[in-house]
Order: sequence, then C-alpha cells, then structure tokens
Amino acid sequence: MKKILDIAVIGSGLAALNFADTYTNKGKKINLISFENKDLINSKNKNELKFLPSQMKGKSINVKNFFSANSFELQKGCKVLGSLEFGGLSNYWGLQMDNYFNKSQKISSKTLKAIENHLIKLLNKFQLIGSYVKKNKILYKNDFHIPDQLNSLTLGKKNNYFNCEKPILGFFSQKNFKGNLNHINEEKNKLNSLNFLKKINKNKRINILNLYVKKILKNKKKIELVCVDRNNNEKRLKVKKLVLAAGTISTTKLIADYLNFQSEIKVKHHPRLFSIFFSKKAIKSKMKFTPSILQIIRKSNQDYFSADLRPGNKMITNSIEEFYPFIKPFKPIINYLNHRIIFSNILLDSKDSDIYMKKINNKFRIYSKKFIMKKILKKKNKKIYKFLLSKKIVYPFYYTHFPGPGADYHYFGTIPFNTEKRLSVDDNCKLKGSSNIYVVDSSIFEFKKNKYPLGIVMANARRMGSILSKIKT
Repeated sequence: MKKILDIAVIGSGLAALNFADTYTNKGKKINLISFENKDLINSKNKNELKFLPSQMKGKSINVKNFFSANSFELQKGCKVLGSLEFGGLSNYWGLQMDNYFNKSQKISSKTLKAIENHLIKLLNKFQLIGSYVKKNKILYKNDFHIPDQLNSLTLGKKNNYFNCEKPILGFFSQKNFKGNLNHINEEKNKLNSLNFLKKINKNKRINILNLYVKKILKNKKKIELVCVDRNNNEKRLKVKKLVLAAGTISTTKLIADYLNFQSEIKVKHHPRLFSIFFSKKAIKSKMKFTPSILQIIRKSNQDYFSADLRPGNKMITNSIEEFYPFIKPFKPIINYLNHRIIFSNILLDSKDSDIYMKKINNKFRIYSKKFIMKKILKKKNKKIYKFLLSKKIVYPFYYTHFPGPGADYHYFGTIPFNTEKRLSVDDNCKLKGSSNIYVVDSSIFEFKKNKYPLGIVMANARRMGSILSKIKT
C-alpha cells in the first residue's frame, strides 16, 4: 500500500475543478481521480446512443464505456448519459442563480449566502459573460447583445404569463468582446473542464490520477478506493478525506454501493422537448454552436415550465439529420435557412422527473415508469409558440422532437441536504453517518425550477474547497 493521501476528489468536471481551485488557493495540493481510456472497456447499450447532445459528437464510445464500467443496466427508451473521460459531461452553456433556488433547498440562510458570495467571486475571477441581478440590484455585469427581435421580449415589456431573462453564458470573455458573441473564440473561451484546468493549474498543485473508481470501502478511520488503471490492473488508494464530484449518476451509484442501499432512488431531472421555430428576421451568428441567449420562464408555481432560445447553426442541423436521415436531401436548404432558425429546449419542473435507479443482483438498473412526458411537453411548447407568434417574431409553423425521458442531461437531487433519509448530506456537504466523505456535485441539490444549475454547483464546490482547506487532515 502506498502512502495515505490527505484528500482525493473523484471526478474532473467543473464541480471537481472549482473545489480544487479554492482548496489549493493557499498552497495545498490535491489529487483528482479521472478515468480516461476510450477503448478499454467493452460496452453494451449501443442502441441508446442516438440522442447524444450535439457537442458530444464523436464521443459515443465514452458513453458506452460509462455504462459498462459502472455495471449499469439501462431500460430501453431511457436516455440517461454519462461519460468516462476528463470533464465528463461538463459542457454546459448557461449558469443561473435565481429566487427559485433558495425555496428548494433545506439549507440555512448562512449557507445560501455563502454560495451566492462564491458565485459572485467566480463570475468576477473568470469574467464570465452575462449579468447577475437580484432585487433590481446589479451584483455582476458583463452583458451581451441579443438579436433585436428578441430584445423586444425583454426591454420594458410586461407580461402576466412569462418572464424573459438572459442567463449567464458558459464563456470566459476576452478583450475585444464588448457584448458581441461573434467575437468569442469558442474553443479557447468555452467554460469546459479542459479550459478551466488551464486557468487554475498554472502552479501544478492539481494532480490528475488516471484511474476508475470501482468501489469505496471503509478502512478504520480512513477510506479505501478500489480502482483500475488504464491497463485494467487493480489499484488501491487510502485517503483521509474523500470528495465526490463525479456527476449525479456515478456519485449516487458509488455511495449507494458503499452504504449497501437497496431501495429505489429517484433521480431528479427536467424533462425536455426540442423545438425549432422559424424567425421572420435573420439572426446572424458566426459561432459554431451558439448557446441559449434568452430564457422564457412561466410565471406560476402550479404550471411551471421554461424555454430557452438560440440561433440555429450547422451543428444543430447535423444532429437533426442523425435523428431523421430522410432529411439529408434537404440539408443544403436547411443550412441555407440556418439564420432563420430559432432552436429551443422546452423544460419542465423537476416534479415531472421520471428516472429511477435501483441495485438489483449487484447491478444498478436505471429505468423510467410513466413515459407520458411527450404530451405534456407539447402542450407547453404551444404556449411558447403562441407567445413568440404574438410578438411577431416567428412564422406560423414549428417543429418538435421528443428525445425520450432522461435526455435532458442535467441529473440531480439523489443525496439532498438535511433530510431524514440515509442518502443525505449536511450543510457542509458531509455524507450522513460519515466523518470524511463529502459530496459537491449536483447530487445534493433540488433544482425544482432552475434550468441552468451549473453556476450554483460550481459556487458551492468553491465554498466547500475553501472550508475543507482550513481543516487539518
């Protein structure tokens, strides 16, 4: 057995890296465990890969490996995703912290304030694009322009049914930005794990271990990790403190296995529908894949849903061709009309979640029960369409596609704050019944309405990195 590590983080996504950034702020070092081998593990579930998000093109082998390595059995029709590579699925486009968040969590006002403070520090440190306004007070501003016809939805327009807001975008700004998204260098400035690591690891205090964690074991007062390396050789690590930031699906599986938890676990998510509207005016965008630049939010607790809007582009039309190969002959026309396309996701409240996980015969099965989301989503989409039509933004026709339950890629809420259940953490993200296991990814949050949760997850991970850096190991 090699030396005992003071601390290890399972995961290399933006939660893990934000934790590492604040933990190493005063010279401490940290180990991140992130498995990266694209062809080591034989895989199943090949038929479930049709609905990968556009930005994951060419990475289907990682998703296959994810299911095989984790011994997940995926029910046909359920589209849950994960990725065994550095950063995993940390490839998001928007961040948001709004007044819906604090009504959903069982945490103290002190903890909530600390998360908000770390969000503002995060925005300032990395100069992310967008603004954070609370009760008409601007807490952060690095605004961006949206097309004129979409401005008509936000500038001084009162509506009793919808709010229209600009999210904070997942991009670092640059000197010549000046609010124009077409000036952004997408590959260099995108808020993904690799770009983030380059910014925070200049002092080489973050050590990446290319291992896959199969199991967590208790070893006296310490934690033992059973891992495999890229050659499929078993490696065992002992750690004094363990932080899980592997994403909800993987984190939940590891903890449920550690606790020998046999009950059904509900995985929260926001069921979604893809929509294409046709703009009356061209939207000129030079970006390869423009992020969601406007969010339309229903003003109701009883009938809550939201939609985001983004300009069409070739990456989206290529994805449509993957879904429906018969459109290939019409692709030149579709690409020609790209600047007239408004692409959207209609997203429901997490109360409509329909993904479950359960350990059966030493394997974790992931499944759905209801399969009724499509009808609900299409009704909500009609409301968005009529709203855009009433503002004379779109032509009177649209197209929708339902990718299936779970194809929304944001999973959360399996190990929430301060509940009576065994799967729970306290305000400082410590696993119930444990003295040295912490969870800092989206597993611990209940994002009932917030559809851009990454900023909150990152901010909380930074809070926890700062807290744990002050505790002697």
